[in-house]
Amino acid sequence: MSDEKLSLEVVAPEKMVMTKTVDMVTISGTEGDFGVLPGHAALVSSIRPGFLEIEVDKQSETMFIGGGFIEVIEDRVSILASEVLSSEQINISECEEKISKYTIDLGASETDADKDIIQKSIDKYQAMIEFKNSN
Repeated sequence: MSDEKLSLEVVAPEKMVMTKTVDMVTISGTEGDFGVLPGHAALVSSIRPGFLEIEVDKQSETMFIGGGFIEVIEDRVSILASEVLSSEQINISECEEKISKYTIDLGASETDADKDIIQKSIDKYQAMIEFKNSN
C-alpha cells in the first residue's frame, strides 16, 4: 500500500500551477482542514483561503490558495484555485494595508451582500498573513 500515490493537478486562472504525483494533500476546506490519501472517497468541496500542503516522499511543500474548489475522484486530485502563492510572494505590509482599507469599506457598506464580499476579502488577507508567518 505504501507505493500508492495521488495524481495532483493545481490550476489557477492564469496557468496550470502544477501536475505532480504525491503521497498526500492537505488543504483548507470551507468546513475545516482535511487531508487526502490514496483511496480517498470521491469528493467535491469548496476551499477557503488558506494553505495547501503536498507531501512527496516524506518531503512537504506548502503554498497559499486563495480559495476555489477541490475534486477527488479515485486517486486523482484536481484543485481549481482563485490564486496560488508561495510564501515569498506574500508581503505582510501590503496585506495589512488591504485589511485596513477593507475594514473602512466594511463600515461604510450598506447591504449584507456587500458586507459579505468585503469580509471575505478581509479573511483572505488575514489568511495570507497567517500563512506567511507560519512559513
